[in-house]
Amino acid sequence: MLRCRKPNKGMITLPAIVNHQNAKEVCETGILQIKNHEKSIDASSLEEFDSSILAVLLAWFRVKSDMEIHGFPQKLQVLAKVYGLEELLTLKVPQ
Repeated sequence: MLRCRKPNKGMITLPAIVNHQNAKEVCETGILQIKNHEKSIDASSLEEFDSSILAVLLAWFRVKSDMEIHGFPQKLQVLAKVYGLEELLTLKVPQ
């Protein structure tokens, strides 16, 4: 079973790879962690991903709309812009 690592209390750490093959499992695992009071997402481990990561993040924001993303990769910002989600996801990145 795939697990989103939890190095810091209250934070979900995304795996290095999120794509169409594992997105459903990443999403479900993250939703369980959010329901257990996780408050933020560490995206710094992301190395390979496709647009499935956007679906995962949007699903998580539907469960908890005030989540923050730490370590937001530049490539993910570009992908969010292509899909018209840049403003939504940028708002979730702490300054």
